[in-house]
Amino acid sequence: MEDKKLTPKESMELIASMIQASKQRVAMSDLRIPTMWATISILTAVAVWVLITTTHNPWFNFIWFAIPVIGLPANILLSAKDRNKNYKKTFIDIVIDGIWKAVGYIAIGATIGCFIAQLCGYPSAWLAMFYYAFIIVGFGAVAMGLLLRENSYVFGGIFSIFSGFAVIICNLCQIPLLYSWSVSLYIVCFLLMFIVPTFIITHKLKRENR
Repeated sequence: MEDKKLTPKESMELIASMIQASKQRVAMSDLRIPTMWATISILTAVAVWVLITTTHNPWFNFIWFAIPVIGLPANILLSAKDRNKNYKKTFIDIVIDGIWKAVGYIAIGATIGCFIAQLCGYPSAWLAMFYYAFIIVGFGAVAMGLLLRENSYVFGGIFSIFSGFAVIICNLCQIPLLYSWSVSLYIVCFLLMFIVPTFIITHKLKRENR
């Protein structure tokens, strides 16, 4: 039996329904892995910022490791819950999952590289993870926004990418990366990339359902 050929109108309607279904799941923040990672990243950054600013003790930088320590188990838990749902993933869902898996693999590789660099006597290599958070995660947010046709993700991602390059330029020009502005910028970027778009999509879906 031949597969039915879709008309251009039917194809557009199918794509629109997939985007709508994906947006519905993105709006459910307790099931969305990127939103979970963003929340943990923001809370960790706030904790580091407050403690470093008040105590001036660089050892509190180890708190950054709370992101993978908390995030990885939470990621596994949310993925298990996602699999237990009865809905069928759309192609857009699969692509978005693939994007964030790639972002995660890059994080693992970069972390290993930073560990090796520190063992070789170059602890400043950990700044690479700071750049990663701005630029690589920013590209992930842009790709997700383009797939979902949601401009708030695209804007947040582009803002983060430009911020990342600004931080790199400051470092190359030997401008101090003070916590007072660099970590604040980090927090703003993650808010714009993930938290704000989630609220915007939720509001849009509620308005459409009325």
